[in-house]
Amino acid sequence: FYIFTKGGLLLWSTQLVKLKGNPLDRLIKEVLLEERVGETHASVDSYSLKWKLLNELDLFFVVVYQGILQLSYLESLLERTANEFLGHVGSAFGNGMTIKNVNFDTDFLKIRQKCDREALEAKKAAKMRSFADTKKGQGVVKNKEEKGLPVAAKKNGKKDDKKNDNENEDGDSDGDDEDDTVDAKDARQKLLAKAKSGSTKKKEADVADVEKAPEKTRKKEARQWEGGKVDSKSMKALDFSKAKTEDDDDNAAFRAKQEEFLGGSGDEAGFMAEDIQSLSSGSEHEDDDDSEDAASAQADKPGRVGGLFKNLTRSIKNVTGGAKLTEDELEPILVSFKTALMTKNVAADVSNKLADSVRASLIGRTTDRFTSMVSTVKSSLQESMETLLTPKKSIDVMRAALAAKNAGRVYTIVFLGVNGVGKSTNLAKVAYYLKNKGDLNVLICACDTFRAGAVEQLKTHARCLEVDLFERGYGKDPAEIAKSAIGHARSNGHDVVLVDTAGRMQDNEPLMRALAKLVAVNTPDLVLFVGEALVGNDAIDQVTKFNKSLIDLSHDPRQPRGIDGMLLTKYDTVDDKVGAALSMVYVTGQPIVFVGTGQKYTHLRKIQAKEVVRQLLG
Repeated sequence: FYIFTKGGLLLWSTQLVKLKGNPLDRLIKEVLLEERVGETHASVDSYSLKWKLLNELDLFFVVVYQGILQLSYLESLLERTANEFLGHVGSAFGNGMTIKNVNFDTDFLKIRQKCDREALEAKKAAKMRSFADTKKGQGVVKNKEEKGLPVAAKKNGKKDDKKNDNENEDGDSDGDDEDDTVDAKDARQKLLAKAKSGSTKKKEADVADVEKAPEKTRKKEARQWEGGKVDSKSMKALDFSKAKTEDDDDNAAFRAKQEEFLGGSGDEAGFMAEDIQSLSSGSEHEDDDDSEDAASAQADKPGRVGGLFKNLTRSIKNVTGGAKLTEDELEPILVSFKTALMTKNVAADVSNKLADSVRASLIGRTTDRFTSMVSTVKSSLQESMETLLTPKKSIDVMRAALAAKNAGRVYTIVFLGVNGVGKSTNLAKVAYYLKNKGDLNVLICACDTFRAGAVEQLKTHARCLEVDLFERGYGKDPAEIAKSAIGHARSNGHDVVLVDTAGRMQDNEPLMRALAKLVAVNTPDLVLFVGEALVGNDAIDQVTKFNKSLIDLSHDPRQPRGIDGMLLTKYDTVDDKVGAALSMVYVTGQPIVFVGTGQKYTHLRKIQAKEVVRQLLG
């Protein structure tokens, strides 16, 4: 059991048994800092953790246990411990920094003993009643007695048998039992006779069907391929992926395709000149100024209220300073907040959990002076979402690739995702970015050996980008192709290998197993999940099952490998409905590395947390 402040100061703790590892540290890192306070329960390794948050004093009460404990027991333990601890420290607590040592062992032992006694009393369940003893059973018995129907005797073992023997000393009941036995035998004989006759008729029908059936069944003939069976020669003739193409740089069709992906010289020059740090064209201060100007412009328009929270001020009482937030006052604001998020493609489950987290962090808190309730909730929501979207680790692909080059090794990125999200196109964008911004020698590896035209598509991209392509045609093992490509890159001086994989649905276990094998065999530096910005609830299902499959199907369970980051495509088509970004980050805890904003190679950006939050709440 642990008691600590939001600032990380441990006030008191006790352990009945020694814990393996640091489940509390993982809880703080993976749950509490990831805006999941509202869930109140988590599983870390082999331990289960449940906690309670007191916003009045910013205190966490956490219990760590193994096995199965009743929810009522845990809630009672946390509630009583919280009340007793507050009464124990009293006014000496302050902000939590004035207390250096808390002697709470004796009080906690009494609380635990009291909870144990209540749990034992609850386990003493009443004896199971028979149907006749229940209210419904008594009604059935009464109804039968009124109609004069016989009532079935109770079957309660030896006690009822002895009772029946004592009640039947006059022998009348024995005669009734004999009559009932005779009737039962007659009924049983009738049922056996009917079953026997039915089985006889069925056997006769089966014999007739066998006689009518032909003696031999005609076998399926083998398919003829132009007069003969398929051999290796005919397969090679059908494999157009290895066919050599003539150098047609002057071909008008190729020029048109190159123009489509590269655009005019202005696009390329602008891409080389600008920084790819964020979606916004200006700085963060410019974004803030623009948002303020837009808000004031909306407010000036008569008859229109801009933004979610301005609309709420008409129906929620505006308390200015010193008000204690209660659940009843927060509920209408959070309901509107969840609805607004779901209309912007945030998954329903993520909206509910995020709202629960904000509710748990605000209940009991007092608003600041000259601060309304609505602005307090809005500030908490903005802070939660910005914290969630801010990467917890470095995701600078360019810096990592250059560091790998300086270390003399090949940097590998694997792109994976469902069908039709744009993996190959965005792989080409990343190749263009690494080649032109970092002057890196890029090798594209074609591991989509299933989809027709996949290799030819990458050939076109490789020619437009003037980079090398490693391919082995169709029908081969993708894991072995990727392994050979990395070895080829190491031998021929390539700096980066970008591995394209076949699209697959998240429920297809054989294909997911093959994908896990590719990742396990080649141990890439970065595993990118490519998803669409258009999806809503399906985003959770896709990214969760891909990540779970990679972890569960890893060759080495001690070091499982999941998704390292995400790339969102078609980001330019959703306007302000950017909720898929929030959903994917919330579910996986991994950052969004890039977003695709168009068809050309220069249409690749990095996401900015404040920009996404502004679009979701604006």
